[in-house]
Amino acid sequence: MKKLLLTIAIAAGALSANAQNLAGTKLNDRIGHGQDSIDVLGSLSLYQEAFKRKSYVEAIEPWEFVFTKAPHSMVRVYTDGAWMFEQLVQNETDAGKKKEYFDKLMAIYDQRLKHLNALNSFATPKTTSTKGNIITRKAYDYYYFCPNMNNNEAYKMFKEGIEDLNKNVEAFVLYGFIECSYNRFIQNKENTDIRQDFIQDYMFCNEICDMLLDQAKEYPAQTIPADPDSEDSTKWVEQVILAPEALKIIQNYQPTQEQCNNLFVQSGAADCDALEKIYMEKVEANKNDINYLNAVLAILTNFECDKSNIYYVAADYAYQITKTPQAAIGKASRLLKEGKENEALDYFKEAIEMETDVAKKAKYAYVIAALYFKKGNTSACRQWCRETLKYNPSNGGAYLLQANCIARGAYGKSPKDVATSYYYCLASDYCNKAKAVDPSSAGKANRQAAAYAAHFYPKSEAFFAGIKAGQAVSCMGETTILRLR
Repeated sequence: MKKLLLTIAIAAGALSANAQNLAGTKLNDRIGHGQDSIDVLGSLSLYQEAFKRKSYVEAIEPWEFVFTKAPHSMVRVYTDGAWMFEQLVQNETDAGKKKEYFDKLMAIYDQRLKHLNALNSFATPKTTSTKGNIITRKAYDYYYFCPNMNNNEAYKMFKEGIEDLNKNVEAFVLYGFIECSYNRFIQNKENTDIRQDFIQDYMFCNEICDMLLDQAKEYPAQTIPADPDSEDSTKWVEQVILAPEALKIIQNYQPTQEQCNNLFVQSGAADCDALEKIYMEKVEANKNDINYLNAVLAILTNFECDKSNIYYVAADYAYQITKTPQAAIGKASRLLKEGKENEALDYFKEAIEMETDVAKKAKYAYVIAALYFKKGNTSACRQWCRETLKYNPSNGGAYLLQANCIARGAYGKSPKDVATSYYYCLASDYCNKAKAVDPSSAGKANRQAAAYAAHFYPKSEAFFAGIKAGQAVSCMGETTILRLR
């Protein structure tokens, strides 16, 4: 009994201390008065102790007392409760009990929404929440834990919450939403409205992930200068270490984007024949509406249906109305399909001239660079990579494409000539540049760098030739550091 009273006293002190730092919030306003407050504190202590031991069944009764009698006591009552009932639902085998736990889980979100303003009035920045946060988490738990889940009901909840959050949706919620949208489409493949919903949801998923991966670039990577005198050969060139904030974003949103893309590929929703059937009549009906035509061109481009007849029809209509970047890109795509790459390049360049959005200018410039690389013109490719970086300095792909151009310079040269390895050393430098400006390119940059490292001059032969690693060497008018393997 003394231990319980001591625990209650400590809990009261903690709550009182918190309350003193919260303007307009009094402890008694949150947990009641007299015996009520004592009962709440006692139950609070009992449930928290059981919660720490993961004895969730034992924690239910005292937790429910606090949840019912003092709905404003602590935000943690709601977060602990949600976690606790999630575990209980997942581990329960009895159907009746599972349903009981699930209903309580949903009630937690409903009550938190009801008291949201009051709870936020004393919450810390970390525990402050929004309506969208709570609805999307409720949707997520409904989708994954409801014994008789209805896809349409889950989808409706996800949409409501995401509309409130807009671009602040959490990665795990975003994946739950796109998976829900995917299953809703799979169950209604003949419904063109649901197909279009899924297409729009997929595009939203990619837009959010792209935006947040771009935000990761705002956190500068740490660059450790080269140390040619080190015994550790990995320190002979500068090292790029991603900022923790950037790494966290990448670890959360890059897998989500990959999962989103995988589901979309599995769905077949963007089957070009199906999209053509959806949009053919609509394009004809809106052939004088440049905004509608540009929207269709954007959708078809996004789903790599830029070789379909409907795409070319929409592009031609758009180009006849007015020369817009998207219409020019459409014309370029048609010429590419016909094998007229030089003419297509002219339209891509025209699109860049007309475009006002520098991000799109960078995208088109990169396409031109890739086309020149495909044609074997590495000099023009590098020129357009530099154009890409002029519009978007954090485009890691432009550095990696240049790395490939540089490495290609070694083709046909003797591997026994140490100067041949200079190309691979310089190409590796460009991989580091890619990582430094674009954390999301780190994986690809590391793979390319590893491939180039396999072509470094061998240490065994360098020793007998008197060649030392770590020295500055010249390649293609640039300076790099000689590395050995």
